Amino acid sequence: MQPTDYHKKIIQYYKESENAYKDSWDLANSLAIHFGYWDKNVRTFPQSLLRMNEVMMEAAGIRSTDRILDAGCGVGGSSIFIAKALGCKVTGITLSAGQVEQAKTHAKAKGVEQLVDFKAMNYCATSFPDASFDVVWGCESICYADNKEQFIQEAYRLLKPGGRLVVADGFVTGFENNDNPIIRQWLDGWMVNYLESPQRFESFMRETGFTDIRYRNISKEASHSSRRLYKFYFLASLYQAWKKINFSKPATEMQKKNIRACKFQYKGMKKGLWQYGILVGSKL
Repeated sequence: MQPTDYHKKIIQYYKESENAYKDSWDLANSLAIHFGYWDKNVRTFPQSLLRMNEVMMEAAGIRSTDRILDAGCGVGGSSIFIAKALGCKVTGITLSAGQVEQAKTHAKAKGVEQLVDFKAMNYCATSFPDASFDVVWGCESICYADNKEQFIQEAYRLLKPGGRLVVADGFVTGFENNDNPIIRQWLDGWMVNYLESPQRFESFMRETGFTDIRYRNISKEASHSSRRLYKFYFLASLYQAWKKINFSKPATEMQKKNIRACKFQYKGMKKGLWQYGILVGSKL
């Protein structure tokens, strides 16, 4: 796989932001690089990260006999969670070869290396045969697709009859919001090209052939994570200022933009420019 310039930037972004996720997002334990889901079953932030996996599993009706494709698997958190919880066989794919190696290490440490497999691959153009999976899963990763419609078409090709696509991600409330300065400073800081609106995403799914399409706005349940990132912006900014005073190694421009983005995602949600949602659809 020869990465495009955009893919190289995404890989570099996650490489440079990994320590920030470890410091602020329980990455070392939850293996999660996504928003949490806060409801009556959740008491702590790490629990909310794992709860998001549970909610997605419930939405897609995942069974132990299902074969799962984790599209944009990061360091393997969701893949490992599904395998441990249900005994499913899961294949995780990511653009980053470095994340593949980390995911394999985590899977072995969690005792599920026989159930999970990780590969470096573009989820918009995989090498898997038609009808290879029962579920295609995208947890806060499909926002990075070069073309979201192309991803949907590839997911449809990969699903068996009766298979389901489940996506949890950010969606702009109007596609034109991608040009709003608040949204642009957020997305550029996290190396995201653009977000789809729920309406456009659902339309692409219908045109591709998906049925029983269901969308749920879970911004209320995800808002705790948004506020947490907003607070992290101030703490991280102070830390960067302290490092500068003490002549420590300065943050890279990408790391600075990542930190600033934490402020703008919160402002964008508060202004109703975007929402967090879960989309599910089935292949006949």
